[in-house]
Amino acid sequence: MEINDRIRQIIDEKDLSISKFERIIGAGQNAVSTCLRRHSSVSHEVLAGVVKNFPEYSLNWILTGKNSDNEEIIFRLKDKIREIENEINKIT
Repeated sequence: MEINDRIRQIIDEKDLSISKFERIIGAGQNAVSTCLRRHSSVSHEVLAGVVKNFPEYSLNWILTGKNSDNEEIIFRLKDKIREIENEINKIT
């Protein structure tokens, strides 16, 4: 998985269109769509905008796909919380 794939994952997880994502992070029109389509490099402005507007995704994860130990623990806890919320919603 590459940087472009992780940015696509963020867009998908947040259920955003690419143009909406570009507006949120303050990127120019087609800045993200072009790099995703061509699998070209991602500008530092795009990376800075993602980290600023989506702080739940660390720059380290976006660049490398790896979380620090603390980030990994937090990520697993958030997954567990979502599972529990889903179970509670089934009951109610």
